[in-house]
Amino acid sequence: MDKVKYIQTEVDEKLHASLKNISEYKKKSLKFIVKEAIEEYVKKYEEEIEKDSFFDIIGSFKTREGHWSERDDWRD
Repeated sequence: MDKVKYIQTEVDEKLHASLKNISEYKKKSLKFIVKEAIEEYVKKYEEEIEKDSFFDIIGSFKTREGHWSERDDWRD
């Protein structure tokens, strides 16, 4: 299992009320709704970022450490 990281932030009352209403409507916890929203946001922008031509250079350079584009820990 992946390590869990905790995020803390503040939202205004209007956004909090909207999130609370969604959580009640979906019969899910507020924590679940916020996590789900973050996951959707990340998925949306990771797909967009991966389409950026800048990322085409990944794997095109040789390093002493090996193939960095094949490592799983480069985002840590």
